[in-house]
Amino acid sequence: MVDIYPYNQKPVSHSSNTKKSLEKYLGDFWGRSAVLQSSARVGIYQSLKFFGLKRWDEVLVPDFLCRAVINIINLSGFPVKVPGAKTKAVLVFHQWGYPQKMAEVMTEARERHLIVIEDCAHSFDSTYQGKNIGTFGDVAVFSFSKCFTTYNGGVLISANQELVSYVRTEQAARHGWKDNLFQRFAFLVAQKSFTKGQWRFWLDGIYLKSILFPNPGRSVLKLLPPNEDSLKQELAKRKNNYHFLKNTIKADYLLADQDATIDVNPLCVPIFLPVDKIWTAQKALAITGIQAEIWHFDLNRNVFQPNYQRCLAVPCHQQLTEEQLSRMAQLINKI
Repeated sequence: MVDIYPYNQKPVSHSSNTKKSLEKYLGDFWGRSAVLQSSARVGIYQSLKFFGLKRWDEVLVPDFLCRAVINIINLSGFPVKVPGAKTKAVLVFHQWGYPQKMAEVMTEARERHLIVIEDCAHSFDSTYQGKNIGTFGDVAVFSFSKCFTTYNGGVLISANQELVSYVRTEQAARHGWKDNLFQRFAFLVAQKSFTKGQWRFWLDGIYLKSILFPNPGRSVLKLLPPNEDSLKQELAKRKNNYHFLKNTIKADYLLADQDATIDVNPLCVPIFLPVDKIWTAQKALAITGIQAEIWHFDLNRNVFQPNYQRCLAVPCHQQLTEEQLSRMAQLINKI
């Protein structure tokens, strides 16, 4: 079954990749300092620690968020869904790579004097009003395994050099044989989970414990694009697939894709079929080998004023062929 993650083909290994070389071109890509990490979740945890949040300080989070991230936040703050007097930070989640309405979000966040952490795990180069997501707030985190066949790993970016120095110091303090051993085990667990659907119990444990082992493993580094041009080529393949679906599926079903202020390179595409047709479409796609999920998407794209609606999330990653995409679009339109 083809799902929303690009794990249908064996990844290419680039043995010459190093942490330093990758951080250099990723920093150039965003125009901010970049620090490779074992996961995006580690960056969220370290950011909350750097800004001095305590267990009783509230962090505004969206309704649609995986429990691994909630667990990480819960170690250094208290996740809430409604902001109040104790709220010190907000996690701005660019769901599936669709940018939040950052003009509205940043205005309210600054009025409330909130630290803004952008969760860009689902996309590398989506933009809002021509500006890359991840460059609006105080700090941003990205996940490799959602966009590339790395199984693990992430990166933190920020213009705050004190924060960047703090994160590097944390990594240096924890580097050693225990870190290396953990990263090898984490890579194996994630690989089994993504490709075979196995060891999910261990994966949950790895996600939570990764904060103690912030350094990315060598196994992850060698599976990343070796330079900025290669990165852009991979991202362009995914964006082309997205544009194919956007131009082929009826616009009435693509409610999240009609905003001229955004340019999306998504994890998956939300299809807003009539409720009684969603289940039919999911089953029909499964027969053709496409695994689509029935989830909820924030049509307002605003963590302060969300509007979640049920949709069918379909894959568009760079390993899908035009034939698969065409079959998917035709089936959805027909149903």
